[in-house]
Amino acid sequence: MSMRKAIAAMATVGLLAFAGAAHAEMVTLGFSIENNSDQTITNIYYGPSSSQNWSDDILSGVISPGETVDISVTDNLPDCDYDFSYTFDDGSEYTEYHVNMCEIDGTVHEFTN
Repeated sequence: MSMRKAIAAMATVGLLAFAGAAHAEMVTLGFSIENNSDQTITNIYYGPSSSQNWSDDILSGVISPGETVDISVTDNLPDCDYDFSYTFDDGSEYTEYHVNMCEIDGTVHEFTN
């Protein structure tokens, strides 16, 4: 490989790495969770619907029935389609599938189990 081709290849790799880093930019979304169930929510996790991976717990404290709590999520949301996993004070769990995180930004997301 000539020196010119090697430099061009390195420049292309550098541009691709830069484009990937720009795409992985962190985004902060804020929304509220309104608990319209008869159970106290103790933990909330989220993850892309296309993945089996969950975030750390995004809830500080608990959400009693009838309460609304503000949530803030900072992530590099590769798309808007996310699942939420809820844990309750009795140890039971519930997964809500295909929540559009981009659409709930700045709104109240109603949880009803």
